[in-house]
Amino acid sequence: MMRLVSSDDSGVREAALGGLLELAKDTTLGNRSLLADQDRLRRLLWGRIQSIRMMAPEDLDAAREERQLVDSLWIACYHEPSTLNREGLVVLPGEESFEQPPDVAGRFFEPLRRAPLQRAAPSPDERSDPGNGTLGGIMLLLGPAPGNSE
Repeated sequence: MMRLVSSDDSGVREAALGGLLELAKDTTLGNRSLLADQDRLRRLLWGRIQSIRMMAPEDLDAAREERQLVDSLWIACYHEPSTLNREGLVVLPGEESFEQPPDVAGRFFEPLRRAPLQRAAPSPDERSDPGNGTLGGIMLLLGPAPGNSE
């Protein structure tokens, strides 16, 4: 798999880096498979880092996943940020980090999330059901609405 990391095809490189990252994170193997070729892995990753650093800006955009995989693999194996991370090449300005997807619906649910915080906790007297279908001033919707004859 390490031979595939230096492939000319970016899809093959990304798949190989993803596979190596899974091996590095696999605790059942104890990282024995990667530790056997530690020097070779470091040289391969360093070579990928150097070629990413030399890329033109439009090529950096195309190699987004590879940049993130190389950095994640470096962190998983060596427990330190890679040179790409230190130079700000993992997530470029204007890009979103792949760990946090964009919040596209949060503004619709924000009032619903804040409503329980604005309401004070009911006292023990308010917690009992007064018998009119409400519980502490909250309408319980367990069936058809009152007055709705179906």
